[in-house]
Amino acid sequence: MNDNPKTTMNKSLLSTAISFALATMAPLADALADQTVVAIAPSVDQVKAPIWTTEAVHITARRERYTAANTSTATRTDTALIEVPQSAQVLTRTLIQEQDRRTLGDALANVSGVVGNKPEEGLLAGPLVRGFLAEIYQDGLPMYGSTQAANDPTSLVGVRQITVLKGPISTLYGGGVGSPLGGLINVESERPDGTAGGYAGLRAGSHATWNAYGEVDVAITPAIAARIAAEYQKNDSWIDRLNGERWFVQPSISFQLSPQTDLLLQLQSSRRNQLEYSGLPAAQALAGQLDRNAFPGAPLGQRDTVVRNEMATMVLRHALSERTRLNLSARYYQSEVPQFGTFIYPDFYPVNPATPTVYPILPLNMQTEMRERTIDANLTKSIELLGGHHEFLFGVNVDNTGFYSDMGFSGATVGSIDLAHPVYELAFGSHTEPNLAQTDSYRTIAVYAQDQATYGRLHLTGSLRYTQLRFRERELGTDETWRKVSPRVGATFDLAPGVAMYAGYATAFRGAFGLISLQTPQPERSRNIEAGFKFALTETGLSGTIAAFRQTRENVATPSIENPLFSVQAGEQRARGVEADLVWEPTPALSLLATYAYTDAEVTRDNLIPAGDRLARVPRQNGRLAARYRVRDGAAEGLSFGAGVTAFSERELTLPNSVAVPGHALIDAQAAYKIGRYQFSVSGLNLANRKVYDTYQYFAFPVVMPVQPRSIFFAMETKI
Repeated sequence: MNDNPKTTMNKSLLSTAISFALATMAPLADALADQTVVAIAPSVDQVKAPIWTTEAVHITARRERYTAANTSTATRTDTALIEVPQSAQVLTRTLIQEQDRRTLGDALANVSGVVGNKPEEGLLAGPLVRGFLAEIYQDGLPMYGSTQAANDPTSLVGVRQITVLKGPISTLYGGGVGSPLGGLINVESERPDGTAGGYAGLRAGSHATWNAYGEVDVAITPAIAARIAAEYQKNDSWIDRLNGERWFVQPSISFQLSPQTDLLLQLQSSRRNQLEYSGLPAAQALAGQLDRNAFPGAPLGQRDTVVRNEMATMVLRHALSERTRLNLSARYYQSEVPQFGTFIYPDFYPVNPATPTVYPILPLNMQTEMRERTIDANLTKSIELLGGHHEFLFGVNVDNTGFYSDMGFSGATVGSIDLAHPVYELAFGSHTEPNLAQTDSYRTIAVYAQDQATYGRLHLTGSLRYTQLRFRERELGTDETWRKVSPRVGATFDLAPGVAMYAGYATAFRGAFGLISLQTPQPERSRNIEAGFKFALTETGLSGTIAAFRQTRENVATPSIENPLFSVQAGEQRARGVEADLVWEPTPALSLLATYAYTDAEVTRDNLIPAGDRLARVPRQNGRLAARYRVRDGAAEGLSFGAGVTAFSERELTLPNSVAVPGHALIDAQAAYKIGRYQFSVSGLNLANRKVYDTYQYFAFPVVMPVQPRSIFFAMETKI
């Protein structure tokens, strides 16, 4: 297959970035070859100056845990979770690997109040936190979250942990479009640590799945370390005609420029392609009138939809003194999504009552492109002041984001298909020239400040962000500049060692990114108040959060009733409820996880949608129970096994409400055996083989997707 000009451009950009990294590496390697550093120290987030040490570093095995004590995502400083005045959950590498979580959506099932995205619908739907769309960052910088066209990291290989912050993250984060409103999901990568070694794995199983993956660390010199993580997967599907292929590669290299300064350069490239799926008409599917595995389209000649993501990242960290640190991060990110779909449109092309399961099929093609350049610099300073300990943070963020999308839609059908007895004879037809285009550009300049103060058992957090956001839309001639101050305040109070109560308030605003509308876009706004209890009981092994919250959003984009291909910015939506995320690890052998959320998410004011309608895809109740036991001695040493159950209550499919998907529970289980340098594992999904449906998003149509049937996967890993 010949490369098209855009693919050639992508390869050229990637080659240029690689050449730059290699050109930088050579002189640094010569200059630093005589350094006497013994090993790469932990991250700046975990240590004070100096960053490295010439003293011998003693490394012990890391305990396998499902929870973390600290986070740097919530405050951009290394802070104990129990001191963060906000609900924050950390999914550790151990949890991700032991539960065999291969996608971000699968991993997010372990967090209350979160509805994970599915790769099959990744082009049109993102993850939800407390009922509202969340944004996905990587290592503290925007990547996937700014656009729903590329909102999945493709692979979890090379991921150190995933941190979920619930509610507005107004003061510390914000890409070209402003600040995250509903929540932030930060995918944190492993850094090169100078330890020679790694692992390689091969996984195979149901739906003709073949999956190769691995990570390798190497010390090039005592002051230079490199790491590469990679994955490739090819699979069929339980849905007719669907198949997928994806690959991911992430090389990185770190330089210890001095005992106080380190530099990380990282590249990442990923591609995911599959035949696009548009969902089954919900009412008939739920009534059992359709073939649940039918493909609702014209697969003959329909090209795969492809998601390409590429980025280059630089992180410089410098300890000015033991209590003063400087962090500078920069990233260039680009995404291209050529999209091809076939779908039903019953509002304009209804079925014949004499043949109620025979649907006319329409083709659609789109091209989406995104470019983002972002720089974030911040300075932290620890001081004793006014009788307490203060951790000050001052930062600046500059971001330029360009977004282009065009759609070719003729409105003509290519024939009809009987979804009760499908025969795949329809052809996709020719490519339709674009008849609807959108060209957006966003420029954000923001400054922020934060103070974390500790007075005995009282921990106070206050932060402020000033944002200037300029939005230009070529086709409608829009050129608007918005300025906004976003505050965040909160406090935690230690009731007893390992038990604290907290309360917090935050606001945020962002541009209406990628809004396909005939109206002039307005910025979205968000407010959140929450309170609850936090636990970090080291002796008993209990940790987690119990919270109550109330969050509102204004100027939310919702599909237009008159034309589902367009959106309108509705009045106001609200989510309120309670949630619990708890982990109990009384011994290193046992990990127990329990989550529960009650979320009342509804429309509160709208000129089109009835007030009181429940927000789409949001269950009123959801939760998960999971356990893992590890045999640590005796004849069965090296054996571990676990199981979990994930449950959702009824969920609406659209706004206004029309059809709801009944609630269901799914069982999963895993087992592994380590012997020497090898590990053999098996995992199973939907072990009860429930024939149920999941919510799905394809424009505004009430459609569903069959839940993955019982699936079994086997894997073998070996240390390198």
